[in-house]
Amino acid sequence: MTSLDPAAAPVGELAPHFDLYDPSHGARLWEVLDYARSNCPVLRTDASPGYFIVTRYDDVRAVAEDPATFSSVEPGLLGTPIRMPPVTEDPPTHAEYRRQLNPYFSRTALAKFDTSMRDEAAKLVSAAAARGRMEFMNDFAIPFTARNLAKLILDETSEDRLHRAVAAVTRITSEGTAEAFMETAAIAEEFLRERAGAASARDSVLSAIVTATVEERPLTMEEQVGVVVVLFLGGLDTTKATLGNMLRHLIEDPSLEARLRDSTWLKNSLDEFLRYETPVTFQARTVRRDTVLNGCPMKAGDRIALHFASANRDEQRFRQAASLIFDRERNPHAAFGLGVHRCIGLHFARMQIEIAWEALLSQLTGFRIPPGEHVEMAPGVVLTPERLPVAFDHR
Repeated sequence: MTSLDPAAAPVGELAPHFDLYDPSHGARLWEVLDYARSNCPVLRTDASPGYFIVTRYDDVRAVAEDPATFSSVEPGLLGTPIRMPPVTEDPPTHAEYRRQLNPYFSRTALAKFDTSMRDEAAKLVSAAAARGRMEFMNDFAIPFTARNLAKLILDETSEDRLHRAVAAVTRITSEGTAEAFMETAAIAEEFLRERAGAASARDSVLSAIVTATVEERPLTMEEQVGVVVVLFLGGLDTTKATLGNMLRHLIEDPSLEARLRDSTWLKNSLDEFLRYETPVTFQARTVRRDTVLNGCPMKAGDRIALHFASANRDEQRFRQAASLIFDRERNPHAAFGLGVHRCIGLHFARMQIEIAWEALLSQLTGFRIPPGEHVEMAPGVVLTPERLPVAFDHR
């Protein structure tokens, strides 16, 4: 890695060294991605550990739909301390994991959580309203999504145990350390062992994981823990990031409040918010055999950052891709992934986002950044505010 100044270097000089995890590079993310899509759509960077960034929509789709050439076994570009199926699985075992989980993430199955989610959102908004301001991510977005996930996945009603699980997963989101992963894994194992030893079975995600089989064998404890952790992480990242990004846009453009108060907004607007600022910006793939992608030779073992957020800004696929355009006739965005690894929890994410905004707008209006405060964006995989202080008026 050269010692060039990431803030001042010409984009063509920065691109071959661009580091997706370096906060000093993050301010130029879109500039570099725009440059790459136009000039070198499969961008090779020497940032550690050395990888390709795939930036165009058609190339991203081609990789996502070819697991025989591009493996998902290690989906974290910098690695993950635990195995997390089904995200870390290629066909055919990937389908076996998904098949046993899919029934719990259908719209019909999720409907039973509607009331508890509405109650949780209303409670958090009321607490914020009493204070007159909040730090949106930690006072609303993270606790709302984490608590919903704890109830869905862990099937837990104990307040103390829910708090422990929510706190552990929140630390992964805010810290991303191996210690935070292992703490969450330990709590997941505790829940799994308790459910496995229960006298009677309960129809829940946790029970499905305990009793699941792959290739006609039970899942190991390591596999069970990994499933729990990845469901938590995927659910937290997409939903809390989308809520934060939407609030940022609402603050910048107050006219959006009227759009979000329209009962049809979810159908007409949410997909465009997701396209424009894709919450989980990229996942990694590993090249399994020598190949060529859009003219770029790759060797077996090479690492790829499959950049969904860049694909969603591709002018060859979306007109005026760098702008929010709410009247698109079609919006085949990649925010929930493409191919076999398309997000299992997309219906749950949409449901939470709808309920969250209904609760927020029922009590609050006039969202703004308090004087002297500013928004802090998080570097790395998830495009999200790390800190989003907001003031508001009561309705």
